[in-house]
Amino acid sequence: MQYGIHVNSGAAVTDPAVLRDMAQLAEELGCEAILIGDHVLPARKIRTPFPMKMDNPPWHVYQEHDWPDCFTTLAFLAAITTRVRLGVSVIILPYRHPVAVTKMLTTLDRLSGGRIICGVGIGWLKDEFEFLGVPFEDRAALSEDCLNVMKTLWTDEHPRLSTAYGTIDRDVNFGPQPVQKPHPPIWIGGNTLPALRRVARWGDGWQPVFLSPDAIQNKCETLQSLMEKAGRDATQLEITTLVGAHVSVAEAQAYQAAGVQGLYMLTTTDQPDELFAQVKQFVATMREAGNA
Repeated sequence: MQYGIHVNSGAAVTDPAVLRDMAQLAEELGCEAILIGDHVLPARKIRTPFPMKMDNPPWHVYQEHDWPDCFTTLAFLAAITTRVRLGVSVIILPYRHPVAVTKMLTTLDRLSGGRIICGVGIGWLKDEFEFLGVPFEDRAALSEDCLNVMKTLWTDEHPRLSTAYGTIDRDVNFGPQPVQKPHPPIWIGGNTLPALRRVARWGDGWQPVFLSPDAIQNKCETLQSLMEKAGRDATQLEITTLVGAHVSVAEAQAYQAAGVQGLYMLTTTDQPDELFAQVKQFVATMREAGNA
């Protein structure tokens, strides 16, 4: 099973020297990819209920940690690495114009030599939507429009579109095109049935968050049915999930048995030394799980 690092807010790696050391450590240890999260303007006191059932939700990550721009961070990572894949998990689609997002991802894919992963989600933090002037209740429909724009610009030489973000009714000069064909892989994030439907319609991968192996296996059965109805091959999906830094060998093997192809360690620390220690521990666990 593949493994990688999700640096979450990136708070521990806003120092360029720390970011360099973390990225190069991940490459040296054989990590498949480095992912970073996406938030623009979280509130200091969040009013939105946490989207997952947890005894102690990590509110401090959103309310206290820095959130560097994900696209700029990926550009830095692309320049200091050579092999590891790089992605956002997940881009909150309604926050930005989809043409601009597609252009940034395409440019990153070119500059990285075809190593970009496009993880996307519809968002959950209502406070942030309000600050940005984006209607929270429209986030699913806006995200569908975003995915339509992205896929069309990546695959159609003569795109024609009419969405909430504008109309393209004649030929446009969109280039450059991405290195990966037909486009960088689109991973759909989310645990709900609507998220699974988005996977079946748009996704090259699915990334649930903090679900048990049994829950993922059950949802994979639903997803397979949805993929079949959409005329797509579910075996071609890349299924990954996020786990804590202290995942056990037995837990990693249970995820693999459930159909998960890659585990990503989600760090919540803002201390560089602790981050490096977590990366090393996580990789050791994954290697042991693979050899057991």
